[in-house]
Amino acid sequence: MKIKMKTTLEASANAEGSVSMVYNSGEVYDMTNKMNIATILLNDGSAEKSIAGTTKKVIKDMEKKSSKAKKVLKKVFGKK
Repeated sequence: MKIKMKTTLEASANAEGSVSMVYNSGEVYDMTNKMNIATILLNDGSAEKSIAGTTKKVIKDMEKKSSKAKKVLKKVFGKK
């Protein structure tokens, strides 16, 4: 699960709590291996679930081969 931090916060970086880490506001963190930490941050309101956004690009105009390119190919391959 990915979470996006709402506030800058210093919290545990592993399940044991032996390592701490600063989570900066506005950044997205991958918490797939740290589900218990992610749950705590979500429950106290410090973070929110991040939904992966996809971008789509619509191409309307397509390039057309020019007749000049066809003529060159015909000359190279000997076709009429």
